[in-house]
Amino acid sequence: MRSFPVEAPEAVAAVPPALGRLGPWLARLAAAQGSWPPAVPSRVVPVPAVRGVDAGAQAADRLVDGGADLLVASGSGTAGPALALLAVLLDLEPVAAVGTGSVPGWAGLVAEVRAGLRAARPHLGDPDRLLAVTGADEVAGLAGLLLQAAVRRTPVLLSGAADVWAAALLAERTAPGTAGWLLPGCTPGGGGAAAAASELGLEPLLDLRLAGPEGADLALAVLLPAVRLARGDADPLRA
Repeated sequence: MRSFPVEAPEAVAAVPPALGRLGPWLARLAAAQGSWPPAVPSRVVPVPAVRGVDAGAQAADRLVDGGADLLVASGSGTAGPALALLAVLLDLEPVAAVGTGSVPGWAGLVAEVRAGLRAARPHLGDPDRLLAVTGADEVAGLAGLLLQAAVRRTPVLLSGAADVWAAALLAERTAPGTAGWLLPGCTPGGGGAAAAASELGLEPLLDLRLAGPEGADLALAVLLPAVRLARGDADPLRA
């Protein structure tokens, strides 16, 4: 995998305690922007699904060059390859990677992760081969996008989907400091995605435990008024 010259953002000054639990999360956005209080993002853009690290990096460049100042990674909702990748990266057994909640097609998903884990373990030290044998092409694309967005100093809002967290973990393992540019919007539903969030030390804005892509949009609906509140806006809830 190619290298990415990522520099972690610098922490901002003390956040007003009146912001409560919003404070630490807004501080992450402010650090990515470079000053407190954070600015209201003017061009929020969803990231496309692409395949391969290089394609993801090119997509990030196009979006940032087009004026995006906040990217939103909702994920595709395709869990199998992402969970297999998380299982090998975090040394999880298939049941732990999938989780024990009410997951549709649970038994089949565990079997898919078990097969992917068996194929992937011999390639743990080779990221390109690891992605190939797990069939995680879209995870690779999102990881490349996250990496290049960090190089371009552009924050990315994350959903709770497994493929999003697999990409986030892979990106941070590839270029430490990438996680500083990620804004975790929603807690994952459990399993490997939740373990990745813990490994990265990222505390999401909303504790909803949603495994699908909708968590990013819900977090965005809270983010924009929260930024206006931090800026002292008289009407932070305006549309």
